[in-house]
Amino acid sequence: MYQRFLSATLRVAVITVLLLAIVLGSIAAYFIRRIYQEQVDTLASRVVVAVAYRQASNIEVTPEYLDSIAGHDQVTVTLSDGTKVANEAESTGPQFVATRTDPLGQVTATASTSQAESYLTIGVVALVIVVVSGIALAVAYRVADRESRRVNRPLGDLAAHAETIGSGVATRKAKPTGIDEIDRIARVLDDRGATVRDVLEAERRTSREMSHQVRTPLTALSLRLEEIIATDDLAEAKAEAAVGVVQIERLTDVINQLVKGRREGVVTEQEPLDLSAVVSEQMVEWYPAFAIRRRRITLQASGTVVAWASRAGESQVLATLIENCLIHGRGDVLVRLRESGDSAVVEVVDTRGVFKLKDGQDPFERGVSVSGTGLGLALARTLVAADDGDIALTSRKPPTFTVYLPLYRGQSAPATTAEGSTAGPV
Repeated sequence: MYQRFLSATLRVAVITVLLLAIVLGSIAAYFIRRIYQEQVDTLASRVVVAVAYRQASNIEVTPEYLDSIAGHDQVTVTLSDGTKVANEAESTGPQFVATRTDPLGQVTATASTSQAESYLTIGVVALVIVVVSGIALAVAYRVADRESRRVNRPLGDLAAHAETIGSGVATRKAKPTGIDEIDRIARVLDDRGATVRDVLEAERRTSREMSHQVRTPLTALSLRLEEIIATDDLAEAKAEAAVGVVQIERLTDVINQLVKGRREGVVTEQEPLDLSAVVSEQMVEWYPAFAIRRRRITLQASGTVVAWASRAGESQVLATLIENCLIHGRGDVLVRLRESGDSAVVEVVDTRGVFKLKDGQDPFERGVSVSGTGLGLALARTLVAADDGDIALTSRKPPTFTVYLPLYRGQSAPATTAEGSTAGPV
């Protein structure tokens, strides 16, 4: 791009300077020749007047007298009696010639001078024009080089910026260059780059959340498989395998829900959900992990509590809270179910734990954690919010996480919302 811009600018400059030089040279040559011709005309007129005066005064006109008037130019005078008198100067080559006659027609003077001097003057002027043209071309080259670099540098920066956007690592916007066309392209790239960054960030976030949510359940599933391998009781092995299959299906549903939520913005599919059954499934699933640490997980419920929520989403929320108690807590875990107004309430309590997060820090903020990744509780809040619920840390000692979900009373059938999910009475 630099070479193209430079060569194009220089071509324009050379053509312009060449045309100007030709025009100026032609005009200069014309006026120089005209000046020399006018000098010869003036000389002829002066000789006619002088000779006519001497002839009227009966004074002889001699070649020496003509030399004193004409100098090195050649002059020939024709007197009234037809006599011709010429000075001694001689000229060779092309001549500027002028002939003048006095008003009475008695004296005619012809003056001539060589054109060599005019050619010399024209050559000097041409040399000056060539030198000035060379200086102009040198200046044009410097200006073209500077402007080419000024344009090429933003284009190079723009290309590098486009490459960073394509790689998904662009962290800054392109700097204004003062060139409208380049700035417009840069603004479009910045807008598209922001879209690309958002998409990539959503993909990375989804990958991190999937990794976080799958890691511990897979560990529990591995423990369950080890128990199946170690047992000789076929019935017990089948029961453990059935629990493992349920766990895998739940993880598959959660992963699909995460992918849809990030890529398509799909709201979770809500249904009447018996929270006691969901908690019981989680207790069976997490029993081996708690048993290894000699801890218990128990359910405390006052009757059947039915929420209007997504089974896969809320199962994952409970799994996240129970896992959090298992990893960061020390005592038994108590899960309480109750109704409060129009809400179904789930409380997960670590009976001997102490919440160590500093005051003012939101445990549900992404990246906030004492020793973990800071993703689990943030994902739990996202899943609960998708079911029009809320989650909060209601006690620090013992640590108690409370989930509020819409209560399903069963007065009417669920209605379908515009987003394609279902909503029911609370």
